[in-house]
Amino acid sequence: MHPDWEPDKLATAAIFYNLHEADIAKGLLDSCGVDCFLCDEHMHRVHPLTSEIIGGVRLQVAQQDVELAKELLKEYQPPEDPAGPGPIE
Repeated sequence: MHPDWEPDKLATAAIFYNLHEADIAKGLLDSCGVDCFLCDEHMHRVHPLTSEIIGGVRLQVAQQDVELAKELLKEYQPPEDPAGPGPIE
């Protein structure tokens, strides 16, 4: 386990009710060098309808990285919807 990942040294950077969005956000932070993990991810995968009851999937980071993580997530703009492959002929 990461040395800064003690429960009293963690902060929630974001909460997601959609696991796909949570995975994208985690990938973004990972690619920017911010150590993070998804909390309650497995519960959502097993019982997706319980996400609202358990409070969503939390993206956790070390306390010292929370402001950076929030700024990176706020500035992220998803790419325009690409034109998919052409019609099958």
